Amino acid sequence: MPASADLTAQMPLFHRVAIAGSADLRTAQRITAGPDLFTPDNDAEVRFLHGSGIEDFPRDVRFQACFLPSLVTPDWLGALTRLNCNYFIEAYEGLDLGDLSPLRRPYPGPQWDLLACLSTQSAYHLPIARKFVTALRRRNVLDDKIAPTLEIAVQEAFSNSLLHGNMEIDTSGHLSMEKFHALEQKTRDRLADTTYGRRAIILAARGLNDGGVEIFIHDQGRGFAIPAKTDLATMPGGESTFGRGLSLIKTLCHDLKFEREGRTIRMRFSGTGAQISLSNSLETAQPRPLPRAADKERSQTSARPSLAASAAEPAASPVEDSPQDTPDEVHQAHILIADDTMISREIVASYLRAAGFTNLLFARDGNDAIEQVHRHQVDLLILDIIMPGMDGYDVCKELRSDPAYIDLPIIAQTALEENEGRTRIFQDGATDLILKPLNKSELLARVKIHLEHRILVKQLRAYRDRTQSELILAHDMQEMLIPRPDYYRPIGRDYGLSISAAFQMSSELGGDMWGLAPLDKDRLAVYLVDFAGHGIGAALNTFRLHSLMWSDGDVLNDPGAYLAALNVHLKRLLPVGQYATMMYGIIDRKNARFQYACAASTAPIVGRNHGQSFEFLDGSGVPLGVTADAHYDTRETAFTDDCFLMLYSDALIETPLTDGNMLDPDRLCDVLRNIMTRPGGNSDLASQVTDYFYDHTPRELGDDFTLVTLQSQREA
Repeated sequence: MPASADLTAQMPLFHRVAIAGSADLRTAQRITAGPDLFTPDNDAEVRFLHGSGIEDFPRDVRFQACFLPSLVTPDWLGALTRLNCNYFIEAYEGLDLGDLSPLRRPYPGPQWDLLACLSTQSAYHLPIARKFVTALRRRNVLDDKIAPTLEIAVQEAFSNSLLHGNMEIDTSGHLSMEKFHALEQKTRDRLADTTYGRRAIILAARGLNDGGVEIFIHDQGRGFAIPAKTDLATMPGGESTFGRGLSLIKTLCHDLKFEREGRTIRMRFSGTGAQISLSNSLETAQPRPLPRAADKERSQTSARPSLAASAAEPAASPVEDSPQDTPDEVHQAHILIADDTMISREIVASYLRAAGFTNLLFARDGNDAIEQVHRHQVDLLILDIIMPGMDGYDVCKELRSDPAYIDLPIIAQTALEENEGRTRIFQDGATDLILKPLNKSELLARVKIHLEHRILVKQLRAYRDRTQSELILAHDMQEMLIPRPDYYRPIGRDYGLSISAAFQMSSELGGDMWGLAPLDKDRLAVYLVDFAGHGIGAALNTFRLHSLMWSDGDVLNDPGAYLAALNVHLKRLLPVGQYATMMYGIIDRKNARFQYACAASTAPIVGRNHGQSFEFLDGSGVPLGVTADAHYDTRETAFTDDCFLMLYSDALIETPLTDGNMLDPDRLCDVLRNIMTRPGGNSDLASQVTDYFYDHTPRELGDDFTLVTLQSQREA
């Protein structure tokens, strides 16, 4: 709805004014106190609210104005779409609006649904058209159907107001390369000169009752003589980018007027039947062909206020735009058109815009194409083969020599009839070839299929990279659950135990976890968990279990009751088919006993008589998470000073060794006996068993490997 619909004739009791980021408060106070913002008779109190970021400003608070920092950056330009305010003003020293004052006027004066007032220095470097149109759509001022057309027209008109208005740059006549470079330098000089750089440019919009919108662009330059004839292409300067730009604007909007002696461009876009054919518009606005030698100027000089760079910035910047605000991913692609002939670039651009592609970049030769590819995130390159200087062949070879652009789709276009030239371009790295004169349908079909393929490849790579990063994160988080030596060794010493452990995560990320829990001065709890499956799911389950393990402190002293309580929690959390095996035991040093309960775990091993005998304990039981009413028995065995306890995951006994066999109980006992009887075998038992295991197994394991030994320090 137009902003005037909800206005009243009463003045507000006070004005809320937002001070964004580093915007100078004194400059804001000067502007609000002077004639530039409010009418002289508006003496309402002004209340300033500062925010270091856009999110610092409450969304439910309406601001009468927002002052942006001097030399506005793209991040603060996002305030147009997210801040509850219609008037945005750059707080820069030297702002003097003159005949444009005041910006806020009481009804029935112009009531703007959105207004941005920027310095020439800031506006020159910002993607203002895209962000302004997005903000209008967010405010329901603008229908999505006319947004692409309006954005092109705003960009075209805004560029002209900057270049030919505020900076007073004359581009009439034919542009040679020498003159082009001279204009580049002149642009830099004008931006640095406060006479031109501090001139204000205002972009304002208001909704119309028919659903359309009216756009005003005000500059503070010298203006121009309005032509008497209706054909703007015949106006003075019609050969310049200025004349061609205004001719294009006229075909895009329903009404075009000039005010303030040519310093204001006023465009009206109807809300009914407003979808204008962009291809027809460009054909209507097409300038007559220029001699090839003089046709070196950038095709987008009138489409973007940048003489310092030969390619237009993308009209549809993805920064800060949510997915619902932009077209499908194919039409969001950034397409670079490289051709030394301006009219060829415009023809290709008209075809693409008509098909909904608006993120177009331009290059006038091979060197320029290379520069634009490096500067922007180009998704597809439409490349003319025959160009002066670096031709299309050399462009392909240079891009393909860089791994970053090895997959960039390159559609070469040529009028060459010889097979040799066509074959060579493929050898040098082109993805596809299309012949001149261009067939619109063929061009669009080839562009679409290559973009779809590129997007699919990018999505697959992004999925792979995301999955890999998630695996790495899960890997790191799982490792954090595993006790470190500087944790478990001091705890072991407190109980007269020497604790040794080894852990290797599998290549597929398993679900192993072990740990210790001191219960009192005589009793130490130890556990080993192995979740079924591999990957992210198994790792996440270990995190779930870890968060539950100490929630039932009353049953920690009874291994069977503890597993039963833990099983009830897991049954509620785990999906059907997922489960865990677990051993939970308590070493009682005072009573020389080991109490334990198992849920289908590997059989704990108790070594006795200094490794002369071994007891495989009962690891049977219902896996955790299978059924809520499972019962677990608490068992116990002697654990004296000549004993050790070994816990291990099934990787130890189920991984094939190099001889094709596995570590069955007899072979495992032999390994332990040999280690215990050799000199120094009693120390760091888990590490020595792990060394034997690694010597006889592949480097990459298919499951997590966990091994923990606890032995009396006298035994060790």
